[in-house]
Amino acid sequence: MITKVLKLIKLLFALSSFICVFYVILELTYFLSFPKPVLHSKEDLWLTTSRALLTDMVLLSLFVLQHSAMASESFKSLLYNLRISDISRSIYITATAAVLLVAIKYWTFAPYVLWDINLNYKPVLYLYIGFHCIAWTVIYVANVCTDVTELLGLKQVYYSIMNLPNPNLRKSLRLQKLNAHMRHPSFLGFLLVFWFIPVMSLDRLLLATILTGYMYIAWNTDGEDYNYQKYMFQRKHHELERLSS
Repeated sequence: MITKVLKLIKLLFALSSFICVFYVILELTYFLSFPKPVLHSKEDLWLTTSRALLTDMVLLSLFVLQHSAMASESFKSLLYNLRISDISRSIYITATAAVLLVAIKYWTFAPYVLWDINLNYKPVLYLYIGFHCIAWTVIYVANVCTDVTELLGLKQVYYSIMNLPNPNLRKSLRLQKLNAHMRHPSFLGFLLVFWFIPVMSLDRLLLATILTGYMYIAWNTDGEDYNYQKYMFQRKHHELERLSS
């Protein structure tokens, strides 16, 4: 009876985490693609800017620390020893969602602007919207193709309830290696979102620089990973050709 109750609690937690993440994704999309206008303050300009950048640096540091610490083998081993490794992914994405919500809520806009492109000119507006739509499509599709239920922790809990082995063990060693080297499957999409922005204020420059650097450092793919992706792409291409013929 106790085992069934624990499994139900884990399932409810995983479902709640799954729903919460989708809400945060919408908030993050709006926050990154439609930043608020820079607010002018009556305080000293340098004081306002310094305070804003310090606040934003703390928020970015909080995100990087959480994202790295909870992805470490030490943290995974701790959850394994506590016998809750099946919900480790749900715990990870819930913590990430909470940190992102805090960052979005308390993000402070610096008054200095590096460039300000007028979006009243429709071709520029359409170009901006088009690039961001493409970028977010790449991000969403890449995550869905990676297996979104596993990425968000639902599959692990389901497999645990059904007394099946960890779904990651069903993957080939080459795919496991690729996933370990590639922290996020949509690096290019986020680059477009970070940098292709009409108003580049100092706080946005800080965000784009820190997160681009963080993603680049965590991106450890090598020649074997590239060859594996190339092989899988060619294999899928031939399979689709046979189906269509």
